[in-house]
Amino acid sequence: MPYFMADIYFNRFIAAWLDKWAADISMPGLILYGARQTGKTSLVARLSEKFRQFIRLDLKDLADVGIFRKSGSSDDFLDNLFFMKEKDKAEENTLIFFDNTCRDPQVVNLAEDIISRRPRIKIIISSAISLHQVPRGFSSLFLHPLSFTEFLDANGNQEAIFAFSEVPFPVGGFHKLLGLFHQYTLVGGMPSVVKKFVQSRSMSSLKPVYEGIMKEFFADIDDTSLRQNKKDLLTITLQNAFMYAGTRVKFNAFGNVPYGSREMAGTLRYLEKSMLLSLNYPLVRTEPPLSPDLNKYPRLQMLDTGLVTYFSGIQKQMILAMDLNALFEGQVLRHVVGQELISNSYDEPAKPDYWVRDKAQSSAEIDYVIRYEGMVIPVVVKSGEPGRLRSLHQFIDEAPHPFAIRLYAGNVNIRKAETLRGKPYYLLSLPYFLACRIPEHLKGFIKYVNS
Repeated sequence: MPYFMADIYFNRFIAAWLDKWAADISMPGLILYGARQTGKTSLVARLSEKFRQFIRLDLKDLADVGIFRKSGSSDDFLDNLFFMKEKDKAEENTLIFFDNTCRDPQVVNLAEDIISRRPRIKIIISSAISLHQVPRGFSSLFLHPLSFTEFLDANGNQEAIFAFSEVPFPVGGFHKLLGLFHQYTLVGGMPSVVKKFVQSRSMSSLKPVYEGIMKEFFADIDDTSLRQNKKDLLTITLQNAFMYAGTRVKFNAFGNVPYGSREMAGTLRYLEKSMLLSLNYPLVRTEPPLSPDLNKYPRLQMLDTGLVTYFSGIQKQMILAMDLNALFEGQVLRHVVGQELISNSYDEPAKPDYWVRDKAQSSAEIDYVIRYEGMVIPVVVKSGEPGRLRSLHQFIDEAPHPFAIRLYAGNVNIRKAETLRGKPYYLLSLPYFLACRIPEHLKGFIKYVNS
């Protein structure tokens, strides 16, 4: 479903989930999570067309804050809200939207009380801060920046979308989609950036948009009740984090900031709660049961790869790249693949899985792993011949299955190979722009091998 953003229509896949929630009378409340500038307000505005009455309460607007602060009970609040917004309090087909609520737990308590008294009223709370628990009567959805498919649609590349969706992938669509994916990696998926790019088709026009987004992030930090030295630390940590995107990080003196592990870990986790980044801990097993090893160094995933390329100052190098694997040891490519792997995860705060083995003389790391039908499938984001993929060989030697995937700047290919220890396995090579389509291609790959 499309939503409107200043004369640009975007198709966001999460809109179908919102429509489902709107039609579900058993769940009157919704927490819509998402970092600042990911498009939450525009999505709710589009959803409001399904209701007879829509009321938006913006808690960055002083008048709206007054309605909230000067109301005692939930009944008082509803009386004041409907009167001030000139709406009909008797109308049950109403959507109330608490926007920019972030760090105020009283909003959640108030909304919970309202739906317990008026269950026919629907309430959405947008939040750029993860809550400890979902309140009673509420479900939750998580909004990410635009995915590659949504980026293609925003740019009107319908033929590319058709090729992208085909399984198996058509050979003739490779070069066009590779170039478009490079463009997506460069621009990113922040809605205001994509909007400006669609309008101008110019990378140079995007600078003030990127800078404006960062100012919003800094303003949110400045609006907190934290001490000034803590705000300063959060700001400089966020500024420095982009160059480490897609890499495993140590907390001690992170970003060359002279603070110890405890202080920097707390700072990064605060930014993680604000959904500006995530700290992803590795798996160490090759089969279920699986859980991240919190004793190992995490990998840093930033909100959006376009922000990474801009604030790391690497956009000019990327414009001329023919293979993203060849740039910065594949760091940017690994990051955008991670972003794609979680792009369609709306019902949970998903993090991309990866695997490591940290031993004295045989360390290994697999860029990502996919959980598929009880198996843990390794995914390497690398060019080169299968015989040189040593970490993949170590994973396959331990795994109870013979399947592996490589993402590279080449067309679809299946081949049989052997690990250095002689174990046979089957490698599905996919162009890296198909990262979010891995499950669909896995099905045919495994069926082909087993036949």
